[in-house]
Amino acid sequence: MNHLNKGKAKYISVLALALLLLTITLYCSAGGFNTEHFHSFLTVDTLPVNKTDTQKLKATGKIVAAAVEKIADTTIINKIDTISYRPSKDALDAAVVYHADDSMVMDIPAKKIILYGKGTSVKYIDNQLYAPRIEFDQSTSMVSAYLVRDSNGNVISFPVFNQADFKTQSDSIKFNMKTLKGITKSTYTQQGEIFFHAEKIKKVDPDVFYGYRGQFTTCNLDTPHFSFVAKKFKFINKKMAVTGPVHPEFENVPIPVYLPFGIFPLKTGRRSGILAPTFSANEQLGLALEGLGYYKVLSDIWDVVARGTIYSYGGWTANLSPRYYKRYRYQGNLTVDYQHLRDLDKSGVRNFNVRWSHSSDTKARPGVSFNASLNAGSSGFNAAVPNSPQRNFQNQLNSSITYSKTWKDKPFNINISGNHNQNTNSKLWNINLPDIGFNVNTLYPLRRKEVIGEYKWYENLGIALNTNVRSLSSFYDTLGGFFNQFAKNYKWGANHNVPITLSLPQVGNFQIAPSIGYVERWYQEKFVRSWNPVNKKIDTTITNGFHTSREMNFGLGVTTRIFGMYTFKKKSKVQAIRHEIRPNISGNYKPDMNRKNWYSSQIDTLGNKGRFSFYERSVCGAFGEGRFGGISFGLDNNLQMKVRNKKIPLLMRLKK
Repeated sequence: MNHLNKGKAKYISVLALALLLLTITLYCSAGGFNTEHFHSFLTVDTLPVNKTDTQKLKATGKIVAAAVEKIADTTIINKIDTISYRPSKDALDAAVVYHADDSMVMDIPAKKIILYGKGTSVKYIDNQLYAPRIEFDQSTSMVSAYLVRDSNGNVISFPVFNQADFKTQSDSIKFNMKTLKGITKSTYTQQGEIFFHAEKIKKVDPDVFYGYRGQFTTCNLDTPHFSFVAKKFKFINKKMAVTGPVHPEFENVPIPVYLPFGIFPLKTGRRSGILAPTFSANEQLGLALEGLGYYKVLSDIWDVVARGTIYSYGGWTANLSPRYYKRYRYQGNLTVDYQHLRDLDKSGVRNFNVRWSHSSDTKARPGVSFNASLNAGSSGFNAAVPNSPQRNFQNQLNSSITYSKTWKDKPFNINISGNHNQNTNSKLWNINLPDIGFNVNTLYPLRRKEVIGEYKWYENLGIALNTNVRSLSSFYDTLGGFFNQFAKNYKWGANHNVPITLSLPQVGNFQIAPSIGYVERWYQEKFVRSWNPVNKKIDTTITNGFHTSREMNFGLGVTTRIFGMYTFKKKSKVQAIRHEIRPNISGNYKPDMNRKNWYSSQIDTLGNKGRFSFYERSVCGAFGEGRFGGISFGLDNNLQMKVRNKKIPLLMRLKK
């Protein structure tokens, strides 16, 4: 056998196999790995791209987002992949949140979901449905709810549907979740203060729904005592309800009184509108169309009522009443009345009246209060009010306006007030405007800021201030010119009182308290009497301007306490009698500081003379003349009896 070529076949087969693998590798390298299927790139492709090719890609929309940057003649393109999908035709616009207390059944072939349980609920956008049984049909997007009864026939719960402000309770409900339309049966709902029952309700949009065989009532019972019944109606949410022929019912008994249509306002809160008048008669003024007016809402705080009355004899009255109210701040109302009345003889009067009431909440501004009660007008207004005997005989008008403020952590306060009283019979007006009171509590100017131990005797020196400014105008309104008479008879004055006290330490069993008082008064005029010998009468001279006078007084008081007690035997019901005596004595002195403000003048033809003060007609009054010195004393007694279990007062106070 020839073995010379034995190894050639093995080497030839290995070489042929290597050539075959190389050929397969070369042809499969292009299709074995493709980066186009990757969602994102880990590296950036740096192949140069032609500008025309880039514009074509952008035009065809294949590049969703790209960042193109040219660096060293190289364009870098980043690609972001997008996922597009087509929603189902029966998909809803929002997610549905549902809950089943008992169980849930899904009928996949029929595309239905059924929820069971007393607390079952479905929420979609602003629609909320609660019912013991709820069905959802995916093919029609229809939701149905029904009541459920127990084995005894009692209702477990009713379906309740809420959409925004619209709330109903029904026997059954069907609602389309796409069109947001629905229909209910045996429905009960409430709109504002009106309760409504209907056999069927069809809701066409969130604010409008129609009903069939319904009744309107303000009685909140399941079986109302009274109602208005209509066959067809239309509801506009928070605006009105419009019906066809409507009739009333009392205790489910129909009243044969029909109206061709009915309009029921549903808008809550205040709203403007016409105020209906009433008819009346008066012997002096004739027939009257009384109270015709208009109510206008100006803002959340203000509203106003305007009314008028027309009489057949030619007279008329007008009334304007604005009101204002801000919760936790203030409230008030103003009333202005005007009369132009004429009787059968064509003789008439014109009068006016103004009333104002205002009050503020003390919590709005702690330490500040403002209150007003005003009632003023012509003297003949009350007597001319038609058909009002109570006001016809009211002849006193009074007003009061006060403002006060106490500063927090400050020792002073102020009070400003105005008063008015008017007699409609005598037609006399008395006006105090303004009256100002300013007070400063006792201050101790000599005290140290940081006190160590007890106060020194001089540190108890206290000083205070009490200031009162008064003004007055008194006149008769028969003289004409209200403001002219007010200004002509206007008077004012001021009184300032500065008390100075000193509480000295106790000396033995005695307490000594000196005091000093300073008073100053301001006057508007100086009034002087003088005897006229020619005409034999007293002439008066008034000098207007700013005038002052003042006086001082000094005082010293001493007080002490004396105790005495008498005890009885231990077995006695009365254990002891205790007697306390508190005597006090004080001395006062006032120097003559106003002699120059007094004068003597003859008062009659006999030559008699009198002493007068220049400020006798002052609002604040005049100081007396002459010196004064006096001593006064007092005695306080407190007598008590003690029994076994309690103490009985016998005599609390005795003065001499």
